[in-house]
Amino acid sequence: MTTLLSLETSGSLCSLALHVSGRWFEDTQNVDRMHNMLVLEMLDGLFRTAEIGPKDLEAVAFAAGPGSFTGVRIAASLAQGLAYAASARVLPISSSLALASEALNIVESEPVPDGVLTITRSRRDAYYLAGFSRDAERLLQVADDVLHQGASAPPTLPGAGWVAVGDLPGWWSEVDSGVQFVAGCTVTARTVGRLAIGAWKAGEALDASLALPRYVSGDSPWRKLTD
Repeated sequence: MTTLLSLETSGSLCSLALHVSGRWFEDTQNVDRMHNMLVLEMLDGLFRTAEIGPKDLEAVAFAAGPGSFTGVRIAASLAQGLAYAASARVLPISSSLALASEALNIVESEPVPDGVLTITRSRRDAYYLAGFSRDAERLLQVADDVLHQGASAPPTLPGAGWVAVGDLPGWWSEVDSGVQFVAGCTVTARTVGRLAIGAWKAGEALDASLALPRYVSGDSPWRKLTD
């Protein structure tokens, strides 16, 4: 594969990255809830900078969630549309895996953490939690994405030497959890793209029809109106 587009709109960043013949072209902006207003303009600019067109794409990767309900759907729909137009393949990448992967790049403690707990805010006091164990240079998901609500204790983690990254909940306690929280971990489209290249090499690329968001059981932004 020589031409890959990756998209990350599952959080406050609107981030795009193109991998063309071994070179990266990127545009990342902190737009909060304005992804839909800016993403197409950013995409056009990125194509011009890289001197390619949409039909040159061989694969489109995107952060598939969990994350912002609207943001994840924007990336999935854009990835699907571009992939159909270019007869390209899609690579949905777990947003939690991308966050855990980026965490290992910023943690400076020795020894390197044995695992990473990712925390991504859903809404109010609800957070997505997932656990990844480090195996050599790979991250293995050992705790599936779950929606954690309220101030109850996080799930039990396998083994010591873990760190937590993402959005810090008000109820978080390093003393009670036994896990250090590391701030400053930001996922961009390039992080997603790097994971996607590995997934492509592993034969995990999918048909464009399978560019779908990753939803967590029990989570929905919709609530039934009371009678």
